[in-house]
Amino acid sequence: MTVSLGKRFFIYTGVVLIAVLFLAFAALERNQSRQWETFLQSQNISFARFATPEILKQFRGAFPPSDETQLSYVYDFLGFNRDLILFSIFSPSGKVLFQSAQFPDFIDTVLSESLLSVSGLRLKTPRVSVQTEHLLNKQRVLDLLVPAFGPTGEHILSVRYLVSFDLIDRRLTDMRVQFLKIGVFALLGATLLAAFVARRISRPLAELAVGARAIGQGELATRSAIERNDEIGALARAFNEMAESLCLSRAALTEKNSALYLANEELKQVQSQLIRSERLAAIGQLAAGVSHEIDNPVGIILGYAELLKEDLQGDPQKGADLQAIIDECHRCRRITGGLLSFSRIQSDSREDVDLSVLITDTIASLQPQKLFRNVTFKFDRSASKLPCTVAGDSGRLRQVLVNLFLNAAQAMQGEGSIVLSLAVQSDLLSLTVSDSGPGVEDQFREQIFEPFFSTKASGEGTGLGLSLCRRLVEDHGGELSLEPKAAAGACFKLTLPLAKEKTL
Repeated sequence: MTVSLGKRFFIYTGVVLIAVLFLAFAALERNQSRQWETFLQSQNISFARFATPEILKQFRGAFPPSDETQLSYVYDFLGFNRDLILFSIFSPSGKVLFQSAQFPDFIDTVLSESLLSVSGLRLKTPRVSVQTEHLLNKQRVLDLLVPAFGPTGEHILSVRYLVSFDLIDRRLTDMRVQFLKIGVFALLGATLLAAFVARRISRPLAELAVGARAIGQGELATRSAIERNDEIGALARAFNEMAESLCLSRAALTEKNSALYLANEELKQVQSQLIRSERLAAIGQLAAGVSHEIDNPVGIILGYAELLKEDLQGDPQKGADLQAIIDECHRCRRITGGLLSFSRIQSDSREDVDLSVLITDTIASLQPQKLFRNVTFKFDRSASKLPCTVAGDSGRLRQVLVNLFLNAAQAMQGEGSIVLSLAVQSDLLSLTVSDSGPGVEDQFREQIFEPFFSTKASGEGTGLGLSLCRRLVEDHGGELSLEPKAAAGACFKLTLPLAKEKTL
């Protein structure tokens, strides 16, 4: 079981207070008891010295006196001492000459036999002898033995006085009751004060503990609202400073982590570009050899096939077979032509090209073809109000547009719509080409621009079109990307820098 600091403080304070009060009251009681006992003893010694000559004067050597009036006078005279139980007169030899009756206040007091006799040693003492005796009921009795001397100085007899401690004991009892009441009230007040102090100490510490746990769980915005000018307040301020330092440290770490993330992304892009460059370089080397080895034989086959087709115009079946050979030869030349685009850098002439006009002309040239007869182009003509002039090679940019439109038409199988829109952002002109086809699956989005990768059916493409388009766009200082899939179809975004205005 865990005991909180406040409870411990309360318990320890209560125990200490009880111990302090007990020791203090015990010391006060002992001191007061000694004072009262000393006072009672000195007072009764004085009383005994004063009363002894008067008693002997009344007795005049007769024990008891012959005159009852004298004895009554002695009782009345000694009765002023309300603590006196009885008195006795002894001879020096120890014989009891006279023993009075117990005074009215102590009639019920039972005296032991030892109190009715006196040892010879005490009787021979020439001065006042004082002893404290205990009765059977544990009551205390002060035993005073006062010697009496004759005219010549001889010790003629001794008078013994038994004095009760009841008055002192009652006062001590009353004092203990008062001390107990004072102790109870003091303990209650001190307990309430200790509880208040314990709460004042434990509550802010508990709040600091809650704040520390919150910071441990990552809530670095936690702050302590404790405002005190003591050690707990200093601890709360140190806690807030620690939380602020941790918050700043985490912000700095987050900023550094973001910078590292951006640097990592840039490194990934650079790595991707390097890998693509290596692939393109490898493709270029391969394309040079393949084009050199294939172009000439394919050209010869194509030439002989065209000659045979002219000679066999009357035979439709053989003409169809020769046409198939001619088509395949053209296909081989397209493949080698695509490879040659990677193998050498073609010189281009940069000029100001109005992309809006180029798009319109490209659409006009493609629509008569069979593949585009059922394809609808949607091009917002209001975009012509935007600055649409870019610096580049119109032929190569046209090649990029044709490739994008051709891919869209093939994906839609010749039926659907192609939506084009232009937008200007800062000094960049962007063109988005969206189709209503099936789109590109997520697992192919990162591979769509890799050479020889194609999602088309076998025999419908080489997988070089988009790779070539991206390279041509990058040569123009732009970027070609596949936008995230928001609806049906694919959406490609072409970004090119606007042409700089010429100053006269």
